[in-house]
Amino acid sequence: ASVAIVHNGEIFYSKSWGVTGETEKKVTIDTPFTVGSISKSLTGLAIMKLINNHIIKLDDPVQKHIPWFTLEDKQAAAQIKIEHLLTQTSGIGTYTGLLISDKESKDSDAIQKNTESLSSIKLTAPIGEKHQYSNANFLILGAIIEEVTNQTYAEYMEQNVFLPLGMNDAAADYESAYRKGYLSGYQSWFGIPLKSSVTYDNGGAPYGYITASAKDMVQYIKFLGQHDFSDFINKENRNLYLTPHIQTGEDRYYGLGIRISNPSSKDKMIWHSGSTPDSHAELFYIPEMDWGGVILTNKNNILEEEGLYYLKFGIIDILNDKEPIEIPNNNPKIQIISLVFICLLLGLFVYLLTLTKSEINRRRSLWRMAGGICLSLSLVLIPLLNKLFMAPLHTFKMFSPDLTLILIITVVLLALNGILM
Repeated sequence: ASVAIVHNGEIFYSKSWGVTGETEKKVTIDTPFTVGSISKSLTGLAIMKLINNHIIKLDDPVQKHIPWFTLEDKQAAAQIKIEHLLTQTSGIGTYTGLLISDKESKDSDAIQKNTESLSSIKLTAPIGEKHQYSNANFLILGAIIEEVTNQTYAEYMEQNVFLPLGMNDAAADYESAYRKGYLSGYQSWFGIPLKSSVTYDNGGAPYGYITASAKDMVQYIKFLGQHDFSDFINKENRNLYLTPHIQTGEDRYYGLGIRISNPSSKDKMIWHSGSTPDSHAELFYIPEMDWGGVILTNKNNILEEEGLYYLKFGIIDILNDKEPIEIPNNNPKIQIISLVFICLLLGLFVYLLTLTKSEINRRRSLWRMAGGICLSLSLVLIPLLNKLFMAPLHTFKMFSPDLTLILIITVVLLALNGILM
C-alpha cells in the first residue's frame, strides 16, 4: 500500500508498506499501481483536453469521430454523443461493460478491437435518461482519442495528460507500465494474499488499467485543487469537468468521469475509487478544506473492498477533528459459510452412495422430488447470480477467485446429488 495526504497543494503526509507482487520489491511513494476506475477520471480529463483544443465537442455524436462504431440498434448507436459516454448515460449497461473487461490483451489495437466487439450488444436504457456505470463507455472514449489524435491511447495520455501534470511514473499500456516499474499484485484467497494470475490489459486502460504512483496521484489532486496547471485546460472546461451532471444517489452525482458528493455544501467531495483483480484504490479531494488524499493497494477481492472505503472516511474524520470511523475486521465469512455448505453437499453425496435399494424404494418419490430441486438449482444458480450482481462469471473469477471456485464446486455437487437422487 501507498498513501499520500495533500494540503494546500503540498504533500502533508505519506507512507508506504509492503512489497510488489512479482519480485517483492519494497513499495515506495514512487511505486506504480493499477488505479482501477480512477482511470475513467483521467480519460475524462483527456477528453476535456481535446475539447479545450477544439478538436472535439461535448455534444458530438460518437460516429462523427469513429464512423465504424455501431450497436445492434444501428439507429440508437448514431444518437449516442460524447457527453452520454462521459456521464454514463449512453444506455449501455453495466453487464456489457464487464463482458469486455479484463481480457489481459497485450495487443496495441486492443481498444479498437474491444470497441468493435460491441456491435451486437443491446442498450438496456434509453439514451440520456439513466446513469448506468459501464466500462464500455470509457472504452469507446479511448477509441475516440485514438482516432482523432492518430496516436495510441497510451501515447496520447503520456504526452498530453501525464507529462503536463507531472505524473512521471504513470502509464497506459503494458510495455510502458512495466518499463516504469509497475508489477502485478495479489489476489486474495480466503483472506490470504497470493501472487496474481491476472496480467495487464491494454484494452482496459481507458476504464481501469492506467498505472500510477501515489506521487503521480498527488499531482492530479493538485490539478483538482487548482494549485497548478492553470494552462492545462481553461477555467470553463475545468469547471465543466467537475460539474455534477447526473444524480446517482442521495447527495451523490457523476461529472464527466468523476464523482461528486454533497456538491452544494461545505462537505463537497470530489472523488473516485477503482479496482482491478489485484488492486484497489481510493482518491478524494475536499475543496472547502483544501485537503485531498490517495490510497493505493496491490491486493484485492471484491468481498474485501469496503475496508479501503472505511479507511478513506477514517482519514477524512481525522481531517475534520473527529474520532475516525472504525474499520471492520477483514474476515472471509462468506467464503467460510460457503465451504460449510459444500461440506454438507459432499456429506449428502457420500450418504447417497451408501443407500441400499430397499431404502431408496421406501422414499422413491421424495428422492425424485429432491433430485429435481438439486438439478434445477445447479442449472439456475450461476445465471441467477449473473443477473443479481449484473456481472458475468468471468468477472466473478477475476475479482473473487476463491468464491468462484466454491460456486463451481457447489454447482457440480448439486448436479451429482440431483442425478443420484
